[in-house]
Amino acid sequence: MLLKNASTFALSLIVLCTIGCGEDGFEQPVSVSPDDVSPDETKPWGQVVIDSNGTEEWGTDDFELSAASITGDTLAVTVSYSGGCKAHQLTLVSPGLFLESNPVQLVIALAHNANGDSCEAWLTQDYFFRIAPIKTLYQEAYLQDSGTIVLLLKDAPDELVYEFAQ
Repeated sequence: MLLKNASTFALSLIVLCTIGCGEDGFEQPVSVSPDDVSPDETKPWGQVVIDSNGTEEWGTDDFELSAASITGDTLAVTVSYSGGCKAHQLTLVSPGLFLESNPVQLVIALAHNANGDSCEAWLTQDYFFRIAPIKTLYQEAYLQDSGTIVLLLKDAPDELVYEFAQ
């Protein structure tokens, strides 16, 4: 009797699931293609910090910088590091003091926080930083809407020139 009731229950469950998967008001699975997602939503964005205390507070883990470029108000970097088991954070830190030259220069540094990741895979990742706070810092210091700043990033393979208008 118990076996018969279990069989009846299982059959009823299968019938209900089959009916529920139809167009009877039950939600259908949703698929998302890469075309449905904004590219900005999938990029790893790092934080930009103006901090005269340096990078130690933000992370001191090793990494290698292999590329850096500026497009508009975005700094893109390619870094490699060991890990693979935990999320890593990259923070762009600047003391916020301009070096007087023509154009002015600003020292920036990348701080890497591996969050104690002891895994040994060698990962290469692109990170992006919205550097508009650097533009705002310049505009407040020089009372000009447009300008040019040479960003001095250690180990950057190319000169980083940040030009902006209002």
